[in-house]
Amino acid sequence: MLRKNKENLPDTVKTGKKKKKVPLIIGGVVVAIIAVSFAASKMTPKALPQVPVSAVTKEDLTAKVDTSGTVESLRTKTYFSPVNAAIAQYPLKVGEVVKPGDSLVAFDVSTLEQDNQKAQLNVSATVNGSKDSMAKAAQTQQKANEAAGKVPTLQANVDSYQEYVASLKTAIADRTRELSDWAKQTSTDVSVALTQAQADLTKLQQDLEAQKGEQQQINAQAEELQASIAEAKKNNQDTADLERQMKDLKAQAENMEPAIDDLTSQINDKSDEVTQLQIDQIESQSASDPTTDAQIVEWQNELESATTELSELQSELAEQKSLADSADGVQVTEAAKAQMQATNNIAELEAATLEELLEKGKQGLQAEFSGIVSKADASQGSAATQGMELITIASNEEVAVNVTVSKYDYDKLKEGQKASITIADHTYKGTVSRISKMATTNEKGAPVIWAEVKIDNPDDNIFLGVEAKVSIETGSAKGVVSVPANAVNTGKDSTFCYVVKDGVIARQEVETGISSSEYTEIKSGLKPGDSVITELPDGFAEGMKVDEAAAGSTSGAQTADVVKE
Repeated sequence: MLRKNKENLPDTVKTGKKKKKVPLIIGGVVVAIIAVSFAASKMTPKALPQVPVSAVTKEDLTAKVDTSGTVESLRTKTYFSPVNAAIAQYPLKVGEVVKPGDSLVAFDVSTLEQDNQKAQLNVSATVNGSKDSMAKAAQTQQKANEAAGKVPTLQANVDSYQEYVASLKTAIADRTRELSDWAKQTSTDVSVALTQAQADLTKLQQDLEAQKGEQQQINAQAEELQASIAEAKKNNQDTADLERQMKDLKAQAENMEPAIDDLTSQINDKSDEVTQLQIDQIESQSASDPTTDAQIVEWQNELESATTELSELQSELAEQKSLADSADGVQVTEAAKAQMQATNNIAELEAATLEELLEKGKQGLQAEFSGIVSKADASQGSAATQGMELITIASNEEVAVNVTVSKYDYDKLKEGQKASITIADHTYKGTVSRISKMATTNEKGAPVIWAEVKIDNPDDNIFLGVEAKVSIETGSAKGVVSVPANAVNTGKDSTFCYVVKDGVIARQEVETGISSSEYTEIKSGLKPGDSVITELPDGFAEGMKVDEAAAGSTSGAQTADVVKE
């Protein structure tokens, strides 16, 4: 059959020309393979790019503001010489720690009277010299418009302190009056009770004496009856009746003992009551003394501090007003201020008598509280004059860290917030105690807000003037809807997150709450279980179809360019 078919082929095939057919067949096969491959590629979908996502969860968040500042004392006291005398002992240097009652300076008072007389003669010369020195030491600091800009703020501060001082004086007066009225009423009540108690005591004592007298009479009768019994027995007379009488008298005397004991106990109790009432009467009389009332003492200290601050503010206000009226403003140097303070102290001491000065010289200067010597310019053997600044103590128990926060964080601060303070390798608890209401500029020219964070648990490891790291807790929330912090984006008009909805990138506006270092609270816009894109890769945009990948995963991740190919 095959042979027959071959014989019927055209001559061209028979003569060997069929080799020219091979290339045509191979080409057809290649075309077929390409067609099948193209069709297969059309039938297989391209792999979608992946974006890193994280599920919306509920977290416990604590928001903090981290900053740093300088450790400073909240209480300082400069001790001035109360006398004109040589310094006999000056044992302390800057940085040393003192305790209450420690000796700071001791004086040689042997020539005090003579030196004091000389100092009195030099008072007027010193005052005039300080004025001249202040005038010579003054230097131009700022233009008139700079001074004028400070005047409104200073005036507001002066007005505020004047109101504060007035309120403290009123409170002290009211408290003093209340103490006096209470003491009078208490004294009256105690006096009435004491009079009654003394009368009761007298009555009890009288009753006791009556009982004892009656008992003594019965005992006397018993002794007489005993003698009669003895006489009757001696005369061989019947004594039965007498002995019955004797027994009755003894019974009466014994029956009176409980009453006598009870009266004695009542007298002891009433005596104690009288004694206590007498003590109460003394205490009520001393209770009206305002110098012993803790509240008044506290207010007095506040008043003293506020009055000093007010005086300083008024002085600065007058100075700035003077500068504002001149072409070029001037500011008193620190040396001139110190001299003015010394002059003021001399004026105060002029009223003291020589005897008082001698006594103060003998007492010397003692530390009033625990602290650190922050200034010590004098030396042993040198001469001290009245009002001369000798030593300054800064408390190491009332300390705080002065910090600054940026314009992005100041609105988060509130007085009373708790903080963690790190000084070297020691950590302390702190509380935000004051927040400035006026911004200043830092060394980079950026506006910052000053705040004071009081150290709640200071110890002997506190060093003043060193840098401290402060972390302030500005808020906390339990179990709130949260997303990773880097998933939140801030636009010009809104805050939003990129999410994956139905496999497509979408923009979801949200309302945020507090933020920790890792998470941000979402108040509205998202719910637990939603998928947020933690970081939108370059080339990805809203509306693009994507697959979700766990945040941080790199397996199978593709760029947007892969999709476009």
